[in-house]
Amino acid sequence: MVVPNSSERGKKMPIFKKDKRQKNEFDSESGDSLQLINDCVIGEGTRVWNFVNMYGCSIGCDSMVGCFCEIQKGVKIGDRTRIQSHTFICELVEIGSDCFVGHGVMFINDVYPPQPDPSKWKGTVIEDGVSIGSNATILPVRIGKGAIIGAGAVVTKDVPEGAVVAGNPAGFLRYRTDGNGE
Repeated sequence: MVVPNSSERGKKMPIFKKDKRQKNEFDSESGDSLQLINDCVIGEGTRVWNFVNMYGCSIGCDSMVGCFCEIQKGVKIGDRTRIQSHTFICELVEIGSDCFVGHGVMFINDVYPPQPDPSKWKGTVIEDGVSIGSNATILPVRIGKGAIIGAGAVVTKDVPEGAVVAGNPAGFLRYRTDGNGE
């Protein structure tokens, strides 16, 4: 722990680093950032809230990343997608456009942890229009267009387009009937 000397007391000391290319309208008056954003491509109109850790990822236009999220390198997120607070998105994850990822969703790329060799990690693809409920855990799978993942689900197998799944392990409940799936 660093304790400021008497001449430094009362001065604001930045704790977080900001990528100069990322312009954020939510910075404090002093210009200090409450985010760690490095080497990211962020689309126009996308909002990234405070206490976010993002590096080496890309996010489309008009999306949103909530507080206390981590998005790792290589992650791709489409347009108009909402990532709610406390979500962890690891390497090798692709999330389509018009998706909703609820609070506290965890993505996993290492099915036999700890695996230090990234070549043995596996990827996850979330197609367009998918909705994932809070506290779901998503293992390396493909989730089809318009699918719904129930809150708290543990998704261990691919989910077909327009399917509604829930539970641990996630099981098929039905297909969507609102026309947003198949």
